[in-house]
Amino acid sequence: MKLSFTKQQLSKNKHQELKGDLDNLTDVVCTNSLVKSIDYVNFDIDLDYIESIQTVRATGVINYTLTAIDARTGKEIKYSDYIDWDDEYSFDKDIDSTNNIILKNEFDLFDYIIEQININLPFNLSLTNDIINKDGFGWTLLSEENFETENQNKVDPRWEKLDEFIKDKQNNN
Repeated sequence: MKLSFTKQQLSKNKHQELKGDLDNLTDVVCTNSLVKSIDYVNFDIDLDYIESIQTVRATGVINYTLTAIDARTGKEIKYSDYIDWDDEYSFDKDIDSTNNIILKNEFDLFDYIIEQININLPFNLSLTNDIINKDGFGWTLLSEENFETENQNKVDPRWEKLDEFIKDKQNNN
């Protein structure tokens, strides 16, 4: 399947529905240092070319699996996730600051899918992405409900200070 499109090709075929798997993932570079390899990438993408503003709109889903080092345990893991992709890429560098610029004269779907994976990977990649520790030196993590219950019966110390201030003022008068 062809995954690279020139402006002329996109202009001739303004709407394309593309589904498939990416091949040749062994040479792909991942920006997250915890990732050892990207093992599998599947996509279901609609490409729409908006000729008046020379823009490609990519919408769809990217599914991927990779091998990485778990940020919390240090063990090798298989991590799978998906990305809901909805982005615009422009051939015109002056069109809009919110669009991504297509630097080459081709829209390379392979490169942009890998870019989306790199952008959307969690910084601390882990299968156990919950809280690392629930307590520490002099503190404990509480749920909102537990916090409210614990503080419900406590008197705000500012009220005691206010009472002392009022009594001192009355005694001095």
